[in-house]
Amino acid sequence: MQHTKVIGAIFAMFFLMTTTVSANAVAKPLEIKQDVSSAIVIDASTGQILGEKNSDKLGPIASQSKLLTAYAVLKAIDSGKIKWSDNVRISKKADLSQQDSHMFSHLAVKAGDRLTVRELYNTMITLSANDSAFALAEYLTPKKMTTAQALQSWAEELQLTKSKWYNSAGQVNQDAFDNKVTSAPDDAVNLASPKHVAIIAREILRLDPDIRELATSTHVSYRLTKNYVVNEPTEMTKNWPYLINPNHLTIEGLKTGSTPESGAAFTGIIKDTSGHEFITVVNGAAGYMDEVQRYQKTLNIVNEVLADQQATTFTKGTVLPQAKQVELPRMKQPHMPVTVAQTKTIWVHKDSKLSSKMVAFNIKGKSVQKGQKIATLTFNLSGAKYLPNGHDFDNAVALVATQKTVKANFIVRTWRAIVHSY
Repeated sequence: MQHTKVIGAIFAMFFLMTTTVSANAVAKPLEIKQDVSSAIVIDASTGQILGEKNSDKLGPIASQSKLLTAYAVLKAIDSGKIKWSDNVRISKKADLSQQDSHMFSHLAVKAGDRLTVRELYNTMITLSANDSAFALAEYLTPKKMTTAQALQSWAEELQLTKSKWYNSAGQVNQDAFDNKVTSAPDDAVNLASPKHVAIIAREILRLDPDIRELATSTHVSYRLTKNYVVNEPTEMTKNWPYLINPNHLTIEGLKTGSTPESGAAFTGIIKDTSGHEFITVVNGAAGYMDEVQRYQKTLNIVNEVLADQQATTFTKGTVLPQAKQVELPRMKQPHMPVTVAQTKTIWVHKDSKLSSKMVAFNIKGKSVQKGQKIATLTFNLSGAKYLPNGHDFDNAVALVATQKTVKANFIVRTWRAIVHSY
């Protein structure tokens, strides 16, 4: 009899353990298997990390460094400190006209020429023009600060912990010419992790949604004189039609990186046929001169994620069957119908079931406005990871009131309190 009780207790404990485990939908990022030195895949909208390989490991990032300068430009535009139409003088430090353009990408400009912020930004992204990056970073550097210090300060804004920045173009220190940091070794390089680069890319996408069109453009132009416009072809998209792409993913940009130290690298914006958008980073995809594998392995890591994980999307304005209304006992409208505040996608492994719990806010004001957030739907995610600059309540969907209501009078509130106390 005693043995029977012990065996029964063991089975009961096992049942509780398995119930607890099954109650948590597994959302741990996939361990990427691709032959790359490091990589990451995130949901572009929420910052949820879906797959990773050495994603926190610092490494050389070459011309992906230019994304940090692009971020600084967009922040300055957004705050009104500069304008797209501002003319920037090419300084002696930014003049690369005497350098081999095959080894050190640059424009047909020299010291004293002027280009707009827009022209420099466009050519920095599409042509990876080093002089554009040097000129923009110099233009944005505050007084009494070196450009290297400015780069480090922009990295700190984005919480790029332990990253190292020497120049805006991503060149090895000795190849930065007049932008060389004299206090650093000749072989010093910008160091960041895939997670760091993904953070920058996500901020750029937030500040400049048009980056998708720019990054995939086939030509880019800039004006040297009033009557002379240079129109140059871009190279990024030429091999995309020949990639193995069984899931028909769309590459929407963004930035390559190529040095012997970084290998073939690419920071991408990728969209699947369901409209889900991902930010990806791959480093060391092949030799640094490669123009195929950096893109192929980008598609491959997204396909790895799609084979392992499934998305549940909650669309703005919809009524959820598990959260149709929120109780507001202090208001004239005590049963408030609610809808989803903002479209949001949550990813879990395909063998997991997503379940949720509604948590109502404690409304203390005199009224509730239509569209006001009054509750959240939280999810039982296990192992989910998000970028550190993600939104609050990453594992929750906000719910908003569909009507306006005001506080009920004292008698009604008292009566409801009495009824609910029984």
